[in-house]
Amino acid sequence: MKNLSLIQRLWLLLVLLVVLSLTGALLADLYNARRYLEQQLSGQNANAANSLALMITQHKADKAMAETLINATFDQGYFHHIRWRGADGKVLVDRVNQAVFPAAPEWFQTLLPLSPQPGSALVTAGWLQAGEIRVEAALSYAYESLWQGALQTMMWLLGAGLLAGLLGSIDIFKLRRDLQRVVSQASAISARRFQSMTEPKVPELARVVLAMNQMVEGLQSYLQDQSSDMERLRRERLSDPVTGLANREALEQAVASALAEEENLSGCLLLLRLSGLAELNQRLGGERADVLLKRLASDLNDLAAKRVGWLAARLRGADFAVFCPELEAEAARQLAATLCDQLALYQRMGLCDQDGVGHVGVCGIARGDSLASLLARASQALAQAEAAGDNQWRRVEGGGPDVGSEWDWRALIEAGCHQRHFSLRWFPVRDAQRAPLWQEGMLYCPARDGLPEINALRLVSHSLRLGLTHLIDLEALRLALADAPAARVAVNMSPASLADKDFRSRTLDALRGGRATVAFEFDETGLDEHWDAFLAFGAAIKDAGHMLAVEIRGHRLELVARLNQAGIDYLVLDGALTRGIHQDEGRQVLVKGVQRMTSLMGAKLVAKGVASEEDARTLLELRVDGLTGPAIR
Repeated sequence: MKNLSLIQRLWLLLVLLVVLSLTGALLADLYNARRYLEQQLSGQNANAANSLALMITQHKADKAMAETLINATFDQGYFHHIRWRGADGKVLVDRVNQAVFPAAPEWFQTLLPLSPQPGSALVTAGWLQAGEIRVEAALSYAYESLWQGALQTMMWLLGAGLLAGLLGSIDIFKLRRDLQRVVSQASAISARRFQSMTEPKVPELARVVLAMNQMVEGLQSYLQDQSSDMERLRRERLSDPVTGLANREALEQAVASALAEEENLSGCLLLLRLSGLAELNQRLGGERADVLLKRLASDLNDLAAKRVGWLAARLRGADFAVFCPELEAEAARQLAATLCDQLALYQRMGLCDQDGVGHVGVCGIARGDSLASLLARASQALAQAEAAGDNQWRRVEGGGPDVGSEWDWRALIEAGCHQRHFSLRWFPVRDAQRAPLWQEGMLYCPARDGLPEINALRLVSHSLRLGLTHLIDLEALRLALADAPAARVAVNMSPASLADKDFRSRTLDALRGGRATVAFEFDETGLDEHWDAFLAFGAAIKDAGHMLAVEIRGHRLELVARLNQAGIDYLVLDGALTRGIHQDEGRQVLVKGVQRMTSLMGAKLVAKGVASEEDARTLLELRVDGLTGPAIR
């Protein structure tokens, strides 16, 4: 009994209760029926003896008549033995039924023996005693009646027991379901997935769930408060107060990080300037001008949020910029034209009272660029656009991808996945003592067939645009499992892949054949859109013994508080947050706040893009758990 579970104990108690109840009811019914039959048989014996004695007495104890009466009574078959003994003790008439009637099993008769009292009465002849009549009833009919009654009672009680067992089983199943939910919540909390659940109807379980819910709510409230504080600090340091877009400092960090991480980075920078903003502010008032600024900021932010690594920023007053890594030259021209059409639309929407709302300058990204050089070339393009007329755009040449058309990119990605042209480049993730924690694999396409090497950001950018991220993510997983250089490896995943209905099942199928523990690192871009699928995917791969992580760039720190629902194993800080951090106290405060939150969630914090020993020391002082980047080898 000591090793039985609660459900097993309940099942055992239910079975014992039903069996004991049925057995007790059956035995009580049988003993009562036996007592009743004995009383009836005793009465029958007495009545038969008295009747025979009376009739024989009326015939003055004539032996012939007495024998006739006794035979008539005996032949009815209800009596086992009828005997008339004379006054001198001599048997005058004796009838015994020797027939054996198989009324009930012998064990039943032995278990419930019937012992009715035999009937006896005196016979007289006038004033003289003529003997005694003794009658014993036949027990076969009584045993048959008792046996049939026992069978019927047992069937009824069995039916009642089955009904009681069914009702008890339903209740136990409900209790088991509630217990399983409580266990699931406790398991989720132990796995750092802090989830609330509805309270069950069982009072004892309801108290347990209430206590756990209060703990989860308190933790979530604290995380939300911490997240809000971090987001407020981020906005004060890295955001424009009017539009909420990233400011120039945040753009500098993002551009520097992207250029440092990808040696052959391509793409473009769009510089947009509203025309005559100061005069517009004087004519329409500050509130109307702010409405225009916020609408433009919202449109630019929506544009940047759809692509990995893109960032929209407000540089100053009327100047805005959109950093677009891995954007093709033709796509950049289309984007600039679309923005100019949008600017013209603002005038028709009543946001501006002049035809010329603004201009756009575009420049490509080249090796060795910095934000200053990009802005200088974009300003040249912007000056050309301003000279061309209202709501115009211009581009200065420089940089750009090597593969141009959508068909080329689709064919390249699909062929690379199906024909296995891609490879992984491995980077170590180390702890404070520089011991390896795991290896992180970055997907790339080696140079082949006249095409140069294609980096991970370019592959992800175009696969996201074409809806093919699930293909490259599954290929990265296959390569990681096939060529894992360590027992623990990490691969980058796109949240957009979660939209594919077979992605989770195919991932789990691939993991079943692998020997390495895989950490799945999802980018924050697009995570909100696929949040439920992300939670389900995370639960599935963690149940399979693997790890879950999310990489953030610091633009949406409120996301960190929600990650406790997924029970992430670690959080990755992008190079935009870590590069040059030893000289930036503001980012140190942000990282320290994020570290407190991840510590509370039981997750590790990993810094990516660590470019110097000074940055590494600062990050370790901030209690970051893992480091990777050019300075970590």
